[in-house]
Amino acid sequence: MSGRSGGQAGPGPAPDTPATPAAAGGPQVIGLGMCTVDMLFVVPEIPAFGHGLLATAYLRQGGGPVATALVALARLGVSTALIGSVGDDDDGAFIVAELEREGVNVDRLRRVAGARSRVALVLVQRHTGERGFAGCPETCPPLGPGHLLPEELAGARILHLDDATPGAVQAARWARAGGAEVVFDGTWTSDYLEELLPLVDVAIVSEPFARAWAPASQPAALVERLRGYGARVAVLTRGSRGCVVSDASGVRAYAAYPVAVVDTTGAGDAFHGGFIYGLLQGWDTPHVVRFASAVAALNCRQLGGRTALPRLDEVARFLACRPPLADAPVA
Repeated sequence: MSGRSGGQAGPGPAPDTPATPAAAGGPQVIGLGMCTVDMLFVVPEIPAFGHGLLATAYLRQGGGPVATALVALARLGVSTALIGSVGDDDDGAFIVAELEREGVNVDRLRRVAGARSRVALVLVQRHTGERGFAGCPETCPPLGPGHLLPEELAGARILHLDDATPGAVQAARWARAGGAEVVFDGTWTSDYLEELLPLVDVAIVSEPFARAWAPASQPAALVERLRGYGARVAVLTRGSRGCVVSDASGVRAYAAYPVAVVDTTGAGDAFHGGFIYGLLQGWDTPHVVRFASAVAALNCRQLGGRTALPRLDEVARFLACRPPLADAPVA
């Protein structure tokens, strides 16, 4: 276990005594991305066509990569706002109400008349907490550059994105011009990825993204390739196997915190929220990874992508009784 990821590594406060972000007039983190309603069923196995089975639990909850990361940040005490669009249906009203209840500013969230909001069926395997998805896309038109205003990003320290779209590219340009950092949650590829990546300061991508974008690349080569576009930090998340991180000091693999898993839905989104929190504190990379990993682990304790998102004191207690994450250099 390397001392590099311990509490004394680098300047700034250790993440087991996290600092609350300073209050600001507007949101510190603005997200632009997808909103969903998740309908979660806990099942013993995936049902086969022509056969039925009984779920042991059910939950209806808001979801979406950026939206859930913003909820994670709000619970940690960070002011957040979401730019996006939902239909004017019952699901859209549910999405908005859940975000408002969590303290996420929805003034920039557009309600599109006559449109359907996105809904996802999430089947959670009872014994492992792993899940599968089936989504019904929204019929809202995508937010293009013409739907956005630079004033919507004013004052934010971080812009968080979950897709490479023309609107995201424009928002990233405005954010960087205004002095904000851009964090990218890479889950799927798109035709605009090559245009967006040079505008990204911190890239955090999933294994499905990696398989689609660079199927022949090993983890170290993949994060180094992402940094080659200009990101100062690149992360490949690998679920229970932790993550691989590249920054100016090199490439390192970090373990994940073991927990009793109920549902892994939203674990990656929670990691992104925790990572952004650490960036706001100015912590070095090992501290940020440790904090983000704790937030992700704690979120797996209950059904739903947001149910168990922790408060700041919960993360502090979790980290206070655990050693630093095991980490090792990667060639």
